[in-house]
Amino acid sequence: AMGRGRVAGVALAALGMAACLVVLAMKMREKSTGGEDELLLKVDLESHDPYSAPANLYLWWGPSTNHRFTGSGEHIRHLLHMGIIEGGEWRDPMFLGNNGVATFRSQRFRKISETCCSTIVIPPMEWDFPVYNTHKMIGQRIRNYVANGNMLVLTGGILSIEFINSYFFYTIEPADGDYSPGPYRRLEDVPDCMRVAPEVLPQKGISVTAVKKDSLPSGTEVLWGTPRSSPVFMIKFCEAQSPDEGMPPTKVLPRDCPLAERDGRPCSCGYIMYIGYNYQEQYPTRWDRVLRGAVEIMNPSYSTPQRGYKGNKEVVIPGTPPCLQKGAKEYDWPNSGAYSTSKVPKANLASQPEEKKESRGRVPNALARADQKIDAQQKEIDALENQVRTLSEQREEAAMRRAGAASSESLNQLKSQAHQLLHEVHAREARRSRKQNTETSLVKAVSTLSKDVENIDTKMNHLTKIVSARHKKVVDKYGIPNGNA
Repeated sequence: AMGRGRVAGVALAALGMAACLVVLAMKMREKSTGGEDELLLKVDLESHDPYSAPANLYLWWGPSTNHRFTGSGEHIRHLLHMGIIEGGEWRDPMFLGNNGVATFRSQRFRKISETCCSTIVIPPMEWDFPVYNTHKMIGQRIRNYVANGNMLVLTGGILSIEFINSYFFYTIEPADGDYSPGPYRRLEDVPDCMRVAPEVLPQKGISVTAVKKDSLPSGTEVLWGTPRSSPVFMIKFCEAQSPDEGMPPTKVLPRDCPLAERDGRPCSCGYIMYIGYNYQEQYPTRWDRVLRGAVEIMNPSYSTPQRGYKGNKEVVIPGTPPCLQKGAKEYDWPNSGAYSTSKVPKANLASQPEEKKESRGRVPNALARADQKIDAQQKEIDALENQVRTLSEQREEAAMRRAGAASSESLNQLKSQAHQLLHEVHAREARRSRKQNTETSLVKAVSTLSKDVENIDTKMNHLTKIVSARHKKVVDKYGIPNGNA
């Protein structure tokens, strides 16, 4: 028993000495490095400042929202730090549609739709879908809300797309098979407040519903996407006064707003944001930052984060491996990865070509002869390339000359045809003028003949009067009747 106690004591003493040595080593390392390890641990951590939702943010809390503890609506409410517990439920002055109030038919939404610069976030529509006549008062009020300089943020999937198509008269289509595998990369020209979100967004099972890029309307800005689909986009929706007096405002495409303004009907525009994630996962995800960035677009007191924005990473283009390099190509195959020299400065390359080391025997001579052969072949290739270039230039010049000759011949033909046409026109005009001259001469002759006939008639009338007067005198004097005269 005493032997066992001694052994246990020795073991405890050894453990104590080892712990003391570890503590001393850590302290000496901290003194030598000046606390660099602690900085290395914190360098990649982001600041966790207390978050508060913008003052102009409303949250749809109507019958279509899943209010349960693990529902998507509860996740978004928790993410935006909105609501307080009252009467066993979450309540907030910025909730819309809570306590059974019909959101779009309420007087509160009517007042909000007539003002500017607010945001409404609609969580995924899991329990209900708002159905109204799109051409009557409620449907027009939904469009007026967006067009009056506000933003409507819809999350979820198919029902959100159907809401946009129904009330804003679009034909947006989901991706083929209602599924897009991703990943979705952020575009360069996104709003600054959206740069707080990650550069790449993943597809989480079937939680993300993307749409076809070809079906997006005019005035759409794709924020994240693949070459064919997009799960996050923003539509600019505009309205202008109707040309018919007394009618509600009409939808106008953003590209047609200058024409409407020239007609005396200036446009008023807002935005529709679509985020195709269903927010059913209760753990923090990359998609949370997308929603937080979206609600900051209309924030009047938005400020840039202290650590700035994360820019898009430079696209890496594989370079040429050293084994395949020929001629005067620069070395662009660093050990850390394949980068193109057009993207990365040569000073940042991780490695440089090694100098050739001398070796014994016949190997150096063989290498020298191989290098000479390669150089000779390269020179031949360069000479052939120059010949091909000169031949192509000569061919282009000959083609240009042939084209010039053909064009000159066609011009001459056109000129001759034009001269013939002008000659025919002049001949026709001359014949027409001669015809007109004969007609005028005939008209003059007929007019003179008619005048001569009139003169003859007057003279005949005068002679008739004279003869009748003389005959009357003879009858009166001698009494001779008219028949014997």
